[in-house]
Amino acid sequence: HSRPQTSSHSHQHSHSHGEGCASGGRHPSNDNSDCEENEQEAEANALMDVVAAFLSYKTFILNGGIYRRLHDIDQLSERHRDIVSSLGTIDKIKSAEKLVRENYKFLLDLVYLSAVGEMPDPSDSSGDFKQWHKSFVESRVRAGKTIVKNSFMEKVLSTLKQFVRDWSAEGKSEREQTYGPIMQALEAEFAGIAPEARGGIKVLVPGAGLGRLAFDICCRGFSCQGNEFSYFMLFASNFILNKSRVVNQHTIYPFVHQFSNVATASDQLRAVCIPDVLPNEMPYTNTADFSMSAGDFIDIYGADDQKEKWDAIVTCFFMDTANNVLAYLDTMWSAMKPGAVWINLGPLLWHFDNIEGESSIELTREEFIKIVSKVGFVMDEHLLKENISVSYTTNSKSMLQYTYHTFMCVARKPE
Repeated sequence: HSRPQTSSHSHQHSHSHGEGCASGGRHPSNDNSDCEENEQEAEANALMDVVAAFLSYKTFILNGGIYRRLHDIDQLSERHRDIVSSLGTIDKIKSAEKLVRENYKFLLDLVYLSAVGEMPDPSDSSGDFKQWHKSFVESRVRAGKTIVKNSFMEKVLSTLKQFVRDWSAEGKSEREQTYGPIMQALEAEFAGIAPEARGGIKVLVPGAGLGRLAFDICCRGFSCQGNEFSYFMLFASNFILNKSRVVNQHTIYPFVHQFSNVATASDQLRAVCIPDVLPNEMPYTNTADFSMSAGDFIDIYGADDQKEKWDAIVTCFFMDTANNVLAYLDTMWSAMKPGAVWINLGPLLWHFDNIEGESSIELTREEFIKIVSKVGFVMDEHLLKENISVSYTTNSKSMLQYTYHTFMCVARKPE
């Protein structure tokens, strides 16, 4: 596998997303061509599963969400149906159907930019895409993969909400809650260095999602690399970072699927425009590099060529994605220069807790803070904050709001 290189606004797509032959999806040290072939095949399958999820969006949502609701209203008594109809409820559902189709066009463009293979341009009217799509579905049927898992469709819907969080004006308050304290801590750490002189300071953002935090860090003059494992996030970040020509170029309807805890129809049907800023208009492009790497954090940054390379690591809603957080901490320790700083903010929603077939080590906040010191990091007690209330990809107009009481810590690798 090639290692990610730093290049402005681009994604280096490398590293396995399939299950490897070695434990934890990582390579064994000996050269094993069968293993590599298996891993490549697993990665190709994982990629196609994600492409299939995006391509299934319209059918899945219309059949499972829109038409079912129209059918349920149709089954009411005539009197009840007339009352519901008089409220505009049927019109609302039919409007939602149109917006689902608009979302689908957006998702097709998104997949087209990143899809590997012969996918024709979906916006071309020649009919090539329809023919390709038919063949794609048929090949999935032959492989016994006719149904997209609910969990995958949830990731498609989550991706639409991630666009709101990271790249819309509506997401600004959520970004300020979460990214704000991180940016303040990073600025304080390097306060004596002017932004135009920070290009030599290398900041790593694992679990970068759609890349906004990494982008914002780069806008302060730092050279920054985001790392992401999820193909859903990689497709979406590649699209927004590399296919945005004007502010608010793309319109999506991320809340059209929510039919519960809705105050008004206009809340549910509202449009969100992205991006709120242009990713290719960063202020310090002559001095600061911005890049994204694709693949497993431990695979990439635990490697010898990343040893003591980074001046700062910023983790936001990331540490709880580990099967074993000690493996993350060891990888960070290896990748950080002596004297480097680590800034962390997030909850402890351990992602593999009670997931069948997955190992998982779940720690309390208190245990987590102790384990950081045991690995060798020096925690800055003055900068430890224990109850920062934040939301995550929340529909700001929903009648139900989830709040995380996150914690923030700043630690350093000793000189």
